[in-house]
Amino acid sequence: MFIWVFSALAFCSMLIYGIVLAVLPRQYQAVSDKTLDANMEILVSRLEEMPYGEAGGVIYDFCIQNHVAAVLGDGQGALSFGEIGGGRELTAQTSSIATTVTFSDREAEYGLVVSFVSQTADAILILMLRFLPVVLGIIFLLSFLSAFICSRAIVAPIARLSRISERMLSLDVSWKCEVERCDEIGVLASSLNTMADRLRGAMEELRSFFAAVSHELKTPLTILKGQLENMILGYGDYRNHEKYLPEALKAAENMEHLVREIIAISKMECMDIRDSLEEVSLKQTAEEAVRAVLPLAREKEIRIHQDIRKDQVLSVNPNLWSKALSNVIGNAVRHSPCGGDVFISTESCGNGRALVIENTGVSIPEEDLAHMFTPFYRTDRSRSKATGGSGLGLYVVRTILDLHGMACHMENTGRGVAFFFYILNE
Repeated sequence: MFIWVFSALAFCSMLIYGIVLAVLPRQYQAVSDKTLDANMEILVSRLEEMPYGEAGGVIYDFCIQNHVAAVLGDGQGALSFGEIGGGRELTAQTSSIATTVTFSDREAEYGLVVSFVSQTADAILILMLRFLPVVLGIIFLLSFLSAFICSRAIVAPIARLSRISERMLSLDVSWKCEVERCDEIGVLASSLNTMADRLRGAMEELRSFFAAVSHELKTPLTILKGQLENMILGYGDYRNHEKYLPEALKAAENMEHLVREIIAISKMECMDIRDSLEEVSLKQTAEEAVRAVLPLAREKEIRIHQDIRKDQVLSVNPNLWSKALSNVIGNAVRHSPCGGDVFISTESCGNGRALVIENTGVSIPEEDLAHMFTPFYRTDRSRSKATGGSGLGLYVVRTILDLHGMACHMENTGRGVAFFFYILNE
């Protein structure tokens, strides 16, 4: 970077100076000649309006102002005014402009010849060439300083970002880009910091998820292994295979269901649902989810109240959306006491609407509300494993809503627990 910036600045500076060398002297000579021609016209006009006796002083002043020499004469004699070069011997070539002039008190025409140095452009060029070494020195010095500053200001932070990217290759996210700038490099550093924070959070969530999976599988596997070993060895009551084989089969089925849910979650997190979006009715999908849990609701004598007065068309993946609704409504029915109520309604919020599913007769400890979407998290009272859940239901719901760009949350109400789907694509 230093070499490129130095070379570019030095080349551009020398190119500009070369253009000045080629253009300025000739342009200066052209402008000087044009100015002298204009002044000559003005002088002739003044002389024609005055008598011959007063012309000498005017011509002399003209010669002084324009650094020229003039000769005024007729066929009988001539008068000279001014000197070129201040009386010194001239080696430069001179040029002349000749014209005629008449005076107000005489009818005869007089010849007026103005002489001037014609090599002004060459003199300027020689002078500029004489200063060329000094100019080149200044160009190289300024180019060096500019290249050094640019390399420090641009390359140094890029080098730091490059070292950080090498740490990212080894999944090391324990860093932070300390680049406080408002330009593109600052934006890149901010993006890397944001990416690192998200990656760190994702890795921590992934570790927690696998730790929870290991814990969830370890207990049933240990129980199943113990039952099978005891049945094989014929210890005590384990000789009764008809009693323990169904229990072992149920434990295996529970693990199979858990593994299937884990695989489904992994597939969902990698899905791109943009090509599978369809328009569905909010009211209709809610009614379908209610019909699926009606047998359990009737068994527990739970009343489900639907109050979706204004329908809404959603652009969603139908299967995933139905699964999210079924999980939440099913949880509301399963965790409500017998004879309770479940309310399904909509309400306005911000720039969209919220689908609210509320079940009565229960509450969640405030310290547990923030963890309800954590995989395998259960509260002692209302989310125990005895209810038959895997502890992944709400995690699945949040994953599905994240894919759709929606949000959700849970809160205790005066009569129970409410789950909010925030539907923003109204």
